[in-house]
Amino acid sequence: MNRLIFRYKRTVLAIMLLFVFAGCAQYEDTDIVKKLSVYEQRLVLNTQTIWNESFSVPDKGIWGDGAGNIISDFNDIANWTLQYSKVQLSNAGDYAKTVATSGGRFEACDIDGEVCWKSEIIHISGFEKINIKLEAKETGSNKNTETKYLKAFYIIDDSAEIPFETNSESAGNWGSAVAEQKGISGKTLQIVVYVSNNYASDKVILDEIVVWPEEKVYPVARPGDLLINEVLFNPYPEGEDFIEIYNISDNEFPLNKYFLASRGNNLDLTQIYSLAGKNYLLPPQSYLAVTKDTNAVFSYYSIECRSCFQQVERMPAYNNNEDYIVLLNENMEIIDELHYTVKMHHPLLADVNGISLERISAAGTNTPGNWASASTQARYATPGYKNSQLSESEIYKPQVTFSPEAFSPNSDGYNDKYEIRFKLDKTGYTGSINIFDAKGRLVLNLANSTIMGTGDVFIWDGKNMAGQKQPVGIYSVAVEIFNPYGQVFTFKNSVVLTDIW
Repeated sequence: MNRLIFRYKRTVLAIMLLFVFAGCAQYEDTDIVKKLSVYEQRLVLNTQTIWNESFSVPDKGIWGDGAGNIISDFNDIANWTLQYSKVQLSNAGDYAKTVATSGGRFEACDIDGEVCWKSEIIHISGFEKINIKLEAKETGSNKNTETKYLKAFYIIDDSAEIPFETNSESAGNWGSAVAEQKGISGKTLQIVVYVSNNYASDKVILDEIVVWPEEKVYPVARPGDLLINEVLFNPYPEGEDFIEIYNISDNEFPLNKYFLASRGNNLDLTQIYSLAGKNYLLPPQSYLAVTKDTNAVFSYYSIECRSCFQQVERMPAYNNNEDYIVLLNENMEIIDELHYTVKMHHPLLADVNGISLERISAAGTNTPGNWASASTQARYATPGYKNSQLSESEIYKPQVTFSPEAFSPNSDGYNDKYEIRFKLDKTGYTGSINIFDAKGRLVLNLANSTIMGTGDVFIWDGKNMAGQKQPVGIYSVAVEIFNPYGQVFTFKNSVVLTDIW
């Protein structure tokens, strides 16, 4: 009952805090808080929680069978382990396991020896400093400090165990204590707790382990700081939507204070879900792809930065033909918004499933002219890294460069590949690249009606369409690109294949 009351109070406080964050007096839509799920309200309150364990699943651990044997069950427990080689469980009532008491906790009763509880490896590199606390309790009257205790340690970056600075060791008949450690920094953290209790009428209890960062004040992102940079709203049948955000500013932002939303039939904000996930901070000038299932994205695209993904529990269900993507800050202010339609894709695409829309220019607006289908060369999406259709400089007509004049793909590290590099003045180009031998015979069709990226690079490795190595000689390269406006551009080059194999 106490825990239920506590959770109720947390929810009420969360709603109150969110009203403060939202600055409801400034908005007509004062019901915006109601559009957040209970899960999201909890996230707003616990914005600083990195990791916690409340032992809510009972009967996980070890216990005796009455004949001196140890029975164990750790099914579905992935965030902690228990080492118990130094214990004996003589009776059926001996155990070191989770129980349902008080909403869940870990207890040790009449274990002859010591168990070692260990958390999973917790990643903390995105935080300046973090804190840990846990509850250490006991019941019973035994005061022997040698056989009844709870000792709390932590490990930073796979180094030696370090005792908590407050109540690291509770022994004998101590009642209740909170073990705490503040000001930790590093890349990884592991919590280690040793428990011993050799008495049948006593219990030693471990509960409510929480890891959170020290409070740091971050600036609130304003329009122009964070951009919706790439969207996949019609994934492959087994794929998943993603929204890519680009932090164009010089500041870092805590993701659990930002939200994705959509708009309803009356254009009111709906499906407001937090960006809270494994990652905590979005660094300056960096990309972040948000999805419900990273594996369903990784399976289809070239992923240059796996750490640039954020897997979230929930995100808006964006329609395949048309919808609104809205990015909100902690004050529920709109910092970027995109109204997309399937017609924004390249007009020559018969099937747009699995093809993302990319922002062309960070300085441009979210109008259709500033968005384009990702290029074929990029496998139709670039989640977590620079867009294939990004326009970074002003040019007035397409440019193609060929290099080197002679190449030898013999893996000696010098001129091993022949590059055809594009610099296009606009998006929407489709192109073909053909390579011919000295007699004019087609050797390789390197690109065929390919949707071109503004900065695509194509590479010839000296082989034909069947993957066969080609002989030394002179080869010619023909490039043709055209855009939806009827403009056609052709480029030609010759290259010498030498000292090949």
